[in-house]
Amino acid sequence: MDTYRDDALIRGTLMEYWPLTDEQRSIIELCKDFAIREIRPRGREVDEADVVSPLDIFAAAAKVGITDFMLPQEYGGGGFTDVFTQCLVQEQLCWGDPGIGNLLCSHGFFADPVLALGTPEQKETWLRPLTGPHSALTALATTEPGSGSDSASIVTQAKRVDGGYLIAGQKAWISNAGLAERYVVFAKTDPAERPKGVTAFLLRKGAAGMTFGEPMKKMGQRAIVCREIFLDEVFVPASARLGAEGKGFYGLMETFDISRVVLAAAATGAARAAYEFALDYARTRGQFGKPIIEHQAVAFRLADMATRIQGAWLLTLHAARQLDAGQPATGLAAMAKLTASETSMFCTWAAVQTLGGWGYSREFPVEQWMRDAKLEEIEEGTSDIMRLVISRNL
Repeated sequence: MDTYRDDALIRGTLMEYWPLTDEQRSIIELCKDFAIREIRPRGREVDEADVVSPLDIFAAAAKVGITDFMLPQEYGGGGFTDVFTQCLVQEQLCWGDPGIGNLLCSHGFFADPVLALGTPEQKETWLRPLTGPHSALTALATTEPGSGSDSASIVTQAKRVDGGYLIAGQKAWISNAGLAERYVVFAKTDPAERPKGVTAFLLRKGAAGMTFGEPMKKMGQRAIVCREIFLDEVFVPASARLGAEGKGFYGLMETFDISRVVLAAAATGAARAAYEFALDYARTRGQFGKPIIEHQAVAFRLADMATRIQGAWLLTLHAARQLDAGQPATGLAAMAKLTASETSMFCTWAAVQTLGGWGYSREFPVEQWMRDAKLEEIEEGTSDIMRLVISRNL
């Protein structure tokens, strides 16, 4: 049941709506093959290791051009800077394993604010080392113990001093923290302001006053290690500030529009994996003298899974196209993330339900995928926040 399916019902007939280039087809096939050979076989092992990122898989992906595919060619990347292609790739990789797939694409989350706010010199300095076969991990540091989805309420401060800034504060739930070599950190240069006081900075691991907590124990997506970051008067030169003072929040919101759509693709990939596994199981598992797929309750559950995945996938790609066209898409991005993340949670639950006791055991991967899927309803804005964003953009 670990074989790859390319079900037209779920994948959608992309050619009918959005013709793909030869280059897009190539990167999709590369990622599909990598997901089958390298990611899916390691999912359970990585999950049980708990607080150890699979850096060997990251290195293998870097060698074939997966970890930098989304970076501009002018800085050595693969050149697939459009959100649409990023979604196609993310969906394939997260079909293999949601945590590993998100880990392999983590450069995109770091690069987006650099591309949105950085100078040409900053882009060259901070993005080019992320390309090629020896790329190191990166991290985006926004969340704090007292501020999750409300990024305007961060309290980490950046005080102007001679030649730069001193940053003091604490970040929490930061993916790749402690492992990453490069960080984008958001801090308040004007504590009296909310969004207008947020500024972005570039930091390197090893900066004096920058330390890390122990790896956080997580329900799922354990391929990505999260830690707290403690910033004790960390000096950052003025040249490492991204954009003007007070512009960090707006760069972050632009980043969120992209990252939410890409995470919607990740959630759709996980949902598709659960659906395919449950479908294969239902076709081969007998109960009361016939395959369980012939029982109405099971068949209807699978129908619900297929329908929700199709809707989530098309909405995600529509949002990606809007972003690539330069159109306002904040509400649409939130719709895509909300729909896809809740679809992923439903489909992984439905897969566990279809397998019954076996689904609840670690004999099969669906229980892990159910734990993995929960994060998609929380990260980059909870489902409640997504509904609020949508209501404000009606």
